[in-house]
Amino acid sequence: MQSLSTTQLTPNSSNLYSKSQPELSANVFIGSSLLIPLIFFAGFKLYKKHRSVVLRQQIATLEKVWHLDIKKRA
Repeated sequence: MQSLSTTQLTPNSSNLYSKSQPELSANVFIGSSLLIPLIFFAGFKLYKKHRSVVLRQQIATLEKVWHLDIKKRA
């Protein structure tokens, strides 16, 4: 009969991709401290752009009403 062989990790072997808890916490903190201000900045810019589009639409509507009013008076 054939015997099955199993491989066991020795206690001294280390995984190259494992990180300790403090390193992982530091990476999360650094990532969030960079990402959160970027999200706020992008949101602010999008809000300002939206407000300028709405304002232009309101101005265009008021100008149309104003021109219609002038034509009715004449």
